[in-house]
Amino acid sequence: MTVTPLTREQTDAVDAPTAPGTPGAPGVPPQGRAPQYPLGWLRGLAALCVVVFHSYQHHRDPQTWAWPWSGAAHQAMLGTDLFVDMFFVLSGLVLWLPVARACVDGAGGRPGRVLLMRRMARLLPLYYVIVLAVWATTTPSLPGHWQDLVMHLTFTQIYSDQYIFWTDGPAWSLAVEFHFYVLMALAVPLVNAAVRRVADRRARLAVVSVLPALCIAVGLGFLVWATVLTSHADDAWSVWFSAPSRAADFGLGMALAVLVAAGVRLGRVARSTLGVLGLAALGVLVMTRPFDDTPTSEWWHPLYSAAVALLLAGIVLHAGPWSRFFDWRPLAFVGTLGYGVYLVHEPVMRFLGHLGVLPDPRPGLFFLWTALLVAVPSLALAWLSSRTVEPAGLRLLATMDKQGRRRDYYEHLEQSSATPGAGEAVPGSGSGSSAVSPPFPRN
Repeated sequence: MTVTPLTREQTDAVDAPTAPGTPGAPGVPPQGRAPQYPLGWLRGLAALCVVVFHSYQHHRDPQTWAWPWSGAAHQAMLGTDLFVDMFFVLSGLVLWLPVARACVDGAGGRPGRVLLMRRMARLLPLYYVIVLAVWATTTPSLPGHWQDLVMHLTFTQIYSDQYIFWTDGPAWSLAVEFHFYVLMALAVPLVNAAVRRVADRRARLAVVSVLPALCIAVGLGFLVWATVLTSHADDAWSVWFSAPSRAADFGLGMALAVLVAAGVRLGRVARSTLGVLGLAALGVLVMTRPFDDTPTSEWWHPLYSAAVALLLAGIVLHAGPWSRFFDWRPLAFVGTLGYGVYLVHEPVMRFLGHLGVLPDPRPGLFFLWTALLVAVPSLALAWLSSRTVEPAGLRLLATMDKQGRRRDYYEHLEQSSATPGAGEAVPGSGSGSSAVSPPFPRN
């Protein structure tokens, strides 16, 4: 194992898509700049797996609630909820890595509000469009269930057993994530202040490790409270799908971010071993998880996350180049649409069901046909959103500088009027001429 420092470009680019065939893309050696971690495809793959599971769930017998499959195949299908835990681990890794990198370097990190604004700029436009559209089209008369709308718009539906899955069921996970975005944003000023008081690198690593450790401790403590010290009904959704119930997921992702920022690098054998162990652990956990209406099964969520973190460690504890498998164009394309597919597929399924397009619930493989019918328009809508709705938030974010302040597009004019003197020609600009940048940043 070797420890080498990372550059800021490496940590800031962990969640950015890389164009195939460009320097830093999977399988391509870096040329003059830091490589990017190929993680986007995981989100796309996870989103499609969630579509398949919800199609499988759609085919339960409406009279007996019997599932289409039984035995090991059914057990494997129920295990696909591990991909939601994967989303949380990835978010913890991606969001905490720039913070950890700045702390390890001893440099002042960006303000916490910038972290929150950057994430909200990416997620809010599509989220609000879907919530408002679905609520408006499914409300026969006003005021309707206005509480449902207010809760979804404020990410508080996870506190309601009644409304948590209304409007858009998968949106509950976005509400959980939002709570951790706010937590991280509030923690960043405290972390930066503590880092400025210490000069030792190990001490700075300890500072940035506090919040990940706290999240893991809170998540495990909450599960002890919910499953051992108290009892709750199976449909106490506000307990089993709450933010504390997934705190360990985020904490494990953040802990992995600290290792990456600390410069931990593993050789090929070690990384392969971690990958195999992670995959094997996920397989064992999926096939052994109890589904007999017992709270014990809730402990599988942090176990899933630990196995996912092992798997991810085989990717991020490495400076590249990565396997060309990550560069496969269909996989990379789906990866860029993962968020849209995850959020829009349930409204699409409900709409197709209303039109009578989906096959009736029945056992066997018919749910795969439902999955295909839902996945195709979901991918199309996600692609359309990625070209229209989602860029709106990024354009708004472009009006802010890296410190979260309003961008001054005319700073260069103020500087040129100060030096050299007003009315003098700027050296190199040509007599009587001036170069004025456009008032809006180019894409």
